[in-house]
Amino acid sequence: MPNRYSTIILIGIALLLAVVTASLLYTNLLSLPVAVPQISPSFRWLTFLALALISQAFMGYILWRMLRLRQRSVIQTEVLHSLVHEFQTPITAIRMAADVLDSPIARNQPERSEKYIRIIREETERLQQQVETMLTLARADRNTLLLNLEPVPIQQLLRTIAERHGDYLQLSLPSSDPYLLADRLHLTNVLHNLLDNAVKYSDGHPDITLYAKMNAGSLQIAVCDRGVGISSQHIQQIFQPFYRVHDRRQPNVKGFGLGLSYVQRIVKAHNWHIDVKSELNQGSEFIIRIPTASVLSANAVSTTRKQVV
Repeated sequence: MPNRYSTIILIGIALLLAVVTASLLYTNLLSLPVAVPQISPSFRWLTFLALALISQAFMGYILWRMLRLRQRSVIQTEVLHSLVHEFQTPITAIRMAADVLDSPIARNQPERSEKYIRIIREETERLQQQVETMLTLARADRNTLLLNLEPVPIQQLLRTIAERHGDYLQLSLPSSDPYLLADRLHLTNVLHNLLDNAVKYSDGHPDITLYAKMNAGSLQIAVCDRGVGISSQHIQQIFQPFYRVHDRRQPNVKGFGLGLSYVQRIVKAHNWHIDVKSELNQGSEFIIRIPTASVLSANAVSTTRKQVV
C-alpha cells in the first residue's frame, strides 16, 4: 500500500509540473498583460526548459517505478509457485509412504516397512532443512541473524564433513591445525551445501576436492569439482534466492534454489568473502576467503581456554 500511495503522489507532482510547463509555454507564445512586469524572454525560456526536463524526469522515474513494481509482483508469484511445487514433492512422498505403511502389505513385510520409514525420515529432514534455510535468510534480511562464534578446529570439521561422502571426494588439509572463529552449525551447513551442489551438478561420477590452505595467516576453504560448470552470464546471479541454473543433463535436480543464497549470507555475516571460478564443461570452484582476524592458532585457543577456566 505505501508503494501505491507514493506512486500516486509522484504522478500528481508530475502532472502539476506538466501544467506549470504548459502555462509557461502559453505565456511565451502570447503577449503578456501590461500589468505584468516585463520578464526577460531568455529567462522565461530557460525556466520553461528546466521545468520540461524535470517533468520528463519525473514521468520517466514513475514509469520505471511502475515497471519495477510489476516485475517484483511477477517474481513473487514465480517464487510462490516454486515453493508450492518444491514442498509438494516431499509431502507427496511422505503421504504415499504413510499410505503404504498403513496397508496390510507393509505390516507383513518388515523390510518394506523399514524402507518407507526411511523415506519419511529423509523427506521430513529435507523439509526441515529448507524451512531452517528460509528462516535464516529472513533473519539475515532483517539483520537479526545471530552467530554463535566459537573456536572450531578446521581439520576435525572437514574430516567429519568428508565422512558423509564416498571415494569421489578428495580431502586436502593444511599442514598446521588452525582454529576458525565461526558458528560451527552454520559453517557446517555452508560446506554441506557447496558439496551437495557439486554432487548434483556433476556429469556422471563426481570428482570433487575439499581443501583448506593457509596463506600469510589467512585461510581459504574451497570446494572444487569437475562438473558441468556455470556460464559467465549466470555466475553473478547464482547467489540470488530461488535462482537455479537449469541444465538439460540434470533434469531431476531437487532443491529450492536457496542453498547458495544461504551460503553467501552466512559468509557475509562472518565478514568473510566467497569467490566463484567456473567454466562450462570444466567444473566450478567456490572459495571462501577468511581473514586473519578469524583464524586462531592452537596455542592461542589453549591460552584463552586457560584464562576462562
